[in-house]
Amino acid sequence: MNMIFARNTALKLTMLIFTFTAMVTPVWASQCNLTWHNEVTLQDGALTLDDGQRLFKVKQNGQLYFGVHKVQLNTDQQQALVKYHQTLTKDLPYQLSHSQLIDDELCQRVVKRQTQETEIQSLIPALKTWQSVTVY
Repeated sequence: MNMIFARNTALKLTMLIFTFTAMVTPVWASQCNLTWHNEVTLQDGALTLDDGQRLFKVKQNGQLYFGVHKVQLNTDQQQALVKYHQTLTKDLPYQLSHSQLIDDELCQRVVKRQTQETEIQSLIPALKTWQSVTVY
């Protein structure tokens, strides 16, 4: 009898936690606050990062250009830019198609982008201040 009570209590607790998590998760995501910084454009397969003072170009292969000058990168730096390029190539069309709508998916995408930008800032001195968005 005690075993059945314990099992039922554990099941109810698990269901309660699951229900609470399901209720809380969408509320957080739909209420994320975004502050957009700097300008990012995608043209002819290359990202242009414009912070108002400097203009960088990121190619699909992770190569970075400052104006017309190629920036020397090591493998880790280049791989971080390849991932960032891939992320933004998917995110920018999604973002444009949803106009001003901030939904769960946009919040998740922006959190991923912000994480990648933090990595890029730490790896590439030329981009140590680059930031396109902040999530609150």
